[in-house]
Amino acid sequence: MDMKKPLLSLLALTAVAAVAQKFDVVDVQLLPATGVEMYHPVFTPDGKQLLVTSEAYDGLGIINVDGTNYRSLSDARSAGYYPAVSADGSTVTCRELDETTMTLSLMNIDLATGSKHTLESGMGHFNHINLSGDEALMGVEGKMTRRKVAASNQAENNVFVTEEDLKLVVYRNGERTVVDPLSTPDRDVNYCWSSLSPDKKHLLFVGGNNAYVSDLYGGNLVNLGRLHAPVWRDNDYVVAMDDRDDGYRYTASDIVIMGRDGNDRQQLTATSSEIMMFPSVSAQGDRIACHTLEGKVYIMTIKER
Repeated sequence: MDMKKPLLSLLALTAVAAVAQKFDVVDVQLLPATGVEMYHPVFTPDGKQLLVTSEAYDGLGIINVDGTNYRSLSDARSAGYYPAVSADGSTVTCRELDETTMTLSLMNIDLATGSKHTLESGMGHFNHINLSGDEALMGVEGKMTRRKVAASNQAENNVFVTEEDLKLVVYRNGERTVVDPLSTPDRDVNYCWSSLSPDKKHLLFVGGNNAYVSDLYGGNLVNLGRLHAPVWRDNDYVVAMDDRDDGYRYTASDIVIMGRDGNDRQQLTATSSEIMMFPSVSAQGDRIACHTLEGKVYIMTIKER
């Protein structure tokens, strides 16, 4: 009996299963040139527009997903860092850095008219802005801070995650919990790119060079491997960039999707000279936006098999 043929067949089937794809990329579009470099795209809730900023998160603009009607919303430093759009897509809440005092202002901008309203100025450092009801919630100097905003039809969301002093901090109904699942007595780990799953049951974050998923207390930890700038696609999948550098500059980067359980990793972008970075996923889960080193924005449409 020839044992080689069954063994080769088994290996072939294993290889097919290992690379089985869960998603198809059905379309890829490059936004037309506008004369403005655009980075860190973020979809509005209806998926029809993108918030964009500079490579260093300075300034904030908005553009239609077909590349038309670019408008500047703010020229301030840090305005494009973690902006939060109201659930009805009518306003965006962002921060602006005062370069004289090095303090932050919390701003609310009407996306239809571009009118701006200062919610508070002279604030200390904060990262994430969480919209809950008619309030913006932030972690400022170790305390949860609430400020009223002109947000309508915003669902209550009293759970959010942020980074404070490079540690994960989860606020639940005003209670502050530092989450540090990776540090040991011999190794202090810093964290970044944290977010909550849409159902508010899981954390997604990067510690060291790897991305992780855990429960809200850092338990049930899943190592997703070397991935950066991860975002949730839904409660089950995350999208991130797989980037490489030579110690001075990026040399390659592709966009990948992966199950939160660590399985079903799939590269979505075709490997090329383009360096695709910092993905954002539409609320509908069918489109992913990312930028290149040159400030070009691509939008790919995906379909789950």
